[in-house]
Amino acid sequence: MKGITSILLLLLMSGCDKHKWFDGPDFYADDFESYLVTDSLLQPTDKHWSFTQITRSGNQVSIESSFGHNGHQCLKFYAQKTDDNGASKASLAKQNMAFWEGETVRLSAWYYLADTLAHEWLFLMDLEEQTAVGAGPGMRLALVNNALRVEYKFNEKDVLQSAVPTVTFPRNQWVHLVWEVTLSQKKKGAVKLYQDNALLLDAAGIKTLPTDFLYFQQGTKGQYSSCEIGITANSSDGPCTLYADDVRFEKLN
Repeated sequence: MKGITSILLLLLMSGCDKHKWFDGPDFYADDFESYLVTDSLLQPTDKHWSFTQITRSGNQVSIESSFGHNGHQCLKFYAQKTDDNGASKASLAKQNMAFWEGETVRLSAWYYLADTLAHEWLFLMDLEEQTAVGAGPGMRLALVNNALRVEYKFNEKDVLQSAVPTVTFPRNQWVHLVWEVTLSQKKKGAVKLYQDNALLLDAAGIKTLPTDFLYFQQGTKGQYSSCEIGITANSSDGPCTLYADDVRFEKLN
């Protein structure tokens, strides 16, 4: 902790470029065809993915070898319902990336939600700033009334669909999600969300990064560095099985 404190103080005093100290890749893609076992997803130095988040003994993230969107394999996520013991999660995260203020980041994936339960407030994809413990404030895709929205983990209003009626999320079939976020700590950001090539959300002049703060456990340094897929938090309606394939994280500009 003393070492971390010294580095942060040095950064603040010297006014050095944060991009130099907190740099990382701005592209990653995975079709999950090359993995033999789930453990091979996680390799040293974040060659592939960084960690799985499993919050119940019965939850799991696994390689599905007989079912895929555009090949033979995909990822299978299973999570028991969220209850009084806290959020039930089964997800996979790629950390130590670097998407900076002023840039537009695109997250895309194919999802297959394998039931017809309500799944109110099921979270499917998170874009965050990683911290020493857990994750800092960010944004995530939520399923509410069976329609997608962008929900904030800091004090901003959710980005909702404007169409009436809203476009619902298909069940028991592959669905392509493309989420684009122009990053801004002021109200100069933007969000677009596509579902099967249909534009669901298109909001501009909004804040998409929390206030700049070189932190110990919470805050941001003007970037997002963690992309998380899967059941990032299940609803309380019942257990959930979700498949994901052909994932891509990238900077557009």
